[in-house]
Amino acid sequence: MTEMRMLVRIVASLMLVAGLAATAASADDRTGGKREPRADASIVNGTSVSIGELPWLAHIVYDGPVDDYECTGSVVAPRLVMTAAHCVLSEAGHIQSPANFQVVTGASDLKQLTPANVSGVVQALVAPGFSISTLRPDAALLVLGAPVSAPPIPLADSTDAGLYGAGTPITIAGWGLTRGDSIKTPTVLRKGETVIQGTPFCRRKIGRISSGYDSGAQLCAASAPRFEVSSCNGDSGGPSIAVRPDGTSVQVGVISFGVVGCDTRNPEVHTRVDGISLWVGQWIDALEHGGPAPAVFVPRLLRLPPLTIGDARYLSWELMAFDFRNRFLQGRFKEIACRRIERSKVKCGVFWYHARRVYIGAITTYLSLPREGSPLNFSYRIKRYGAACWLYRNPRGCPRALFYR
Repeated sequence: MTEMRMLVRIVASLMLVAGLAATAASADDRTGGKREPRADASIVNGTSVSIGELPWLAHIVYDGPVDDYECTGSVVAPRLVMTAAHCVLSEAGHIQSPANFQVVTGASDLKQLTPANVSGVVQALVAPGFSISTLRPDAALLVLGAPVSAPPIPLADSTDAGLYGAGTPITIAGWGLTRGDSIKTPTVLRKGETVIQGTPFCRRKIGRISSGYDSGAQLCAASAPRFEVSSCNGDSGGPSIAVRPDGTSVQVGVISFGVVGCDTRNPEVHTRVDGISLWVGQWIDALEHGGPAPAVFVPRLLRLPPLTIGDARYLSWELMAFDFRNRFLQGRFKEIACRRIERSKVKCGVFWYHARRVYIGAITTYLSLPREGSPLNFSYRIKRYGAACWLYRNPRGCPRALFYR
């Protein structure tokens, strides 16, 4: 069969994409599949670091009856660790039970801990005004049961406005995943170097996954010009650290979220610390010096915003381009057809043809707290068939490769 005849048959089959996507995701296809190797896309592209270099870093574990996850934080006072608000909230928006948190300080390797490195938590505090729809201000405090010996990191305030300009180099650090599709949690602290970007770049890149970028409350960073380093799942809540003119380190941001699959080509968003340092200072004064405690902010129960069909299709296209690269970008007859499953979840069938092979499958995109690195997340299962076999035989009888995330 000539390639032209084959392509005509493929074009005629595009109307079946949405239905075939469901077939591609069926349970009986779980065997015989494989995952594509991917380039590293996290702080792994930086370097491992000793706790002596970044003594303020804290590793946070939540292990509850229906939820478990890991985040990063920074020691801001002997009994206070700062992290992201989404690291202390349940999926419904309730503040998680403090008893289910453990905080590790004074250690870079989580396999080499002593009881002195592990602290319990007695209270979790969310920054006033936190909103799930904007993810601002994405910051929280964990009150420890006893003081730790790790030194507190200085926090940026109103006098540090010059550190937020485009081009400012910052250091990020954490125990996050080393790849967006990895399931193995690292145990060694790593750091990387990245750069604060300008507002126009940030708004253009972030608009699809957030209700808007606010340069007064957030900073965005990308490791330009090589775009090699990014935070990833598990780095949420960690510090972004700049250097003041006098050479001292200062925390300017709290890692909040990234874009798709820890893609280093896109920026990540951090909460600006100068906007919350007054609130943090009030809690430090209350706990360390007996000052009056600020009012406790109780966030509203979360109601995730709707996920539009257009945004889901955009994300699906970007994801296929990132994971399959030229096999997708140079493919022909690319088609993505989407339907809504829930208010914040959309399923898309995807189809394309490349090098006499057909790629067909389903991508589910959904909004959630950015525990997975981004508030806009996904899963997919894509099958690859020889085009002639797929066209003329029952696809279940054709040799195929399976790709999934």
